[in-house]
Amino acid sequence: MSTRWDDYDENHRICLFPIPRFRLVENKRDVGVYVSGVLFALGWWFFIDAVVYASTIDHPEVTLTFVDWMNGIFSTLGLIFVNSVDKSRLLDDDFGYSSNVSACRRFLLFIGLALMGSGLAGSVTVLILKYIMPEIEMPVLYFGIAEVAQNTAIMLSSVALWIAPTNNEYQYNYVL
Repeated sequence: MSTRWDDYDENHRICLFPIPRFRLVENKRDVGVYVSGVLFALGWWFFIDAVVYASTIDHPEVTLTFVDWMNGIFSTLGLIFVNSVDKSRLLDDDFGYSSNVSACRRFLLFIGLALMGSGLAGSVTVLILKYIMPEIEMPVLYFGIAEVAQNTAIMLSSVALWIAPTNNEYQYNYVL
């Protein structure tokens, strides 16, 4: 027979030490934000590690250029655009306020998703064309793998932040 936490009596416990209560359910927003931040930082850490490693290795065939940076920048901008959209008002048709506000929100969401998708697709393309097709060996192949890992982590960061439930204390109004 299982008992609920509300019916738990301290005097009739089996273990000497009390069973800790995990408040993970109550802090879903905080957990989502922290997971998103860790994934975002981990993604950029992969890429910065590859950049630092590329500066120390002497390999004349491969150099990191702006094309390598561009995909991470696109994914980061996509994360900002996607998570700037208010989820609760995404499906509203604000006829009293403005007829095209929901359409603008959906367009901003589309632009953000397109930026993240193009960042990931671009990083996979760079990995294939720059590292796999010329059959470059593993120490230098890490640069392409790190770029794909960066963009994947940024996309997962955006998903974690999007899934985290919204709370009114985290919403801000920017009025000029």
